[in-house]
Amino acid sequence: MCLRKLMGVSRLDRIRNTTIRKTLDMEFTILDRISTKRLRYFGHIQRMPPSCFPKLALEAHIHGKRPSGRPPKRWSDCLKADCSKVNISPSVEASRLAQDRRKWQDIMKQMAPLNPKLE
Repeated sequence: MCLRKLMGVSRLDRIRNTTIRKTLDMEFTILDRISTKRLRYFGHIQRMPPSCFPKLALEAHIHGKRPSGRPPKRWSDCLKADCSKVNISPSVEASRLAQDRRKWQDIMKQMAPLNPKLE
């Protein structure tokens, strides 16, 4: 909606969001930005000592069953989808690659078409 306001168009004008992004020279969506930030934070957590709370929370296993129906997405579910975008397995391979900061930064640069300005 914000991009539409910038362009001065409404939904009634029937202009697609992709056309609006191309007009404004935006190569990425907010979802691409979120997935990049999520992967960067995952790498940060993986390099923490094992006694830190974020790492303990990430590696914790909660016993029990999830409710029936379509349960809400968990952070780990989103992380698996993000890892599949850069063709790495989210469990062992991502954890191993994240230990080396330079390799992990190179993986983040692979997402450059999704997010041209990595801060």
